[in-house]
Parts: sequence; C-alpha cells; structure tokens
Amino acid sequence: MTKEAPSSYTLHEHPRQQSKVEQTVRQIAQSPYPALFLSAINLAALKQAGKRARGYPTVMQCMGYTGIFGASSYALGTGDSVNGSGLAFVWSAIWLFFNARNAWKSRRLVPLTMAGAVAAIGSSYGFHYFTYGW
Repeated sequence: MTKEAPSSYTLHEHPRQQSKVEQTVRQIAQSPYPALFLSAINLAALKQAGKRARGYPTVMQCMGYTGIFGASSYALGTGDSVNGSGLAFVWSAIWLFFNARNAWKSRRLVPLTMAGAVAAIGSSYGFHYFTYGW
C-alpha cells in the first residue's frame, strides 16, 4: 500500500490570519445597522433639505439615499453580505461625490458629520466587499 502525496492545492492553501481591526471591520460590514443609520440620517436631513440649507443634499437625493441605504440594510439583514456591502459602498461613494464638497464648503457641523459618517461606513463596507466579495 503506497501513500499518496497530498495535492498541491492543500499544500499551498494557508488561511490568512486576520488582525483585530480586520475582524472588527468585517463584523461592522456584515451588520445591517450601519446602512440603516445612513438611511436614517438621510431621512432626518429631509427637513433641512426642504429649506435648501447649505451643505445638505437636495430633497430628491435624501429620499433616494434613504431608500437605497434601506435596501442595502435589508440585503445585509437577509444574510447577503456581499451584495449588501457592495450596494452600500457604491452609493456611499456616489453620496460623497455629489455632497462632500457642499458639506465642506458650508463648514456646518451636521453636514460635515453626515459626510464623515457616510465616508467611514462606506469605507468599511467597501473593505468588506473588495476583500471578501470577489
């Protein structure tokens, strides 16, 4: 009876160790609550957007982002972490593309905080999508 050599696949497969930061970001990015928070802050911004306050998204943008972030939260809540995190990341980037400059120019606390929250949460979802989603 001869002993078979292990396949090259099993010889070279080494699971990568995750740091504590990576584990924390992954846990955050698999949770639907950060996306739900983004949905809520866009819903809360509707009042100021209706007044055309400086630094806030427009009314139509706030309504759209509320729905999109709600949909990504739903996807994450059903266990689809790849599509939910991808959706949240892409729409966070779009939010920042259209609104970060206005928030920065306004130099008002709430729009700057909104932009910071969208950037931080969107980047955690993007990290998860590009690390585990491919």
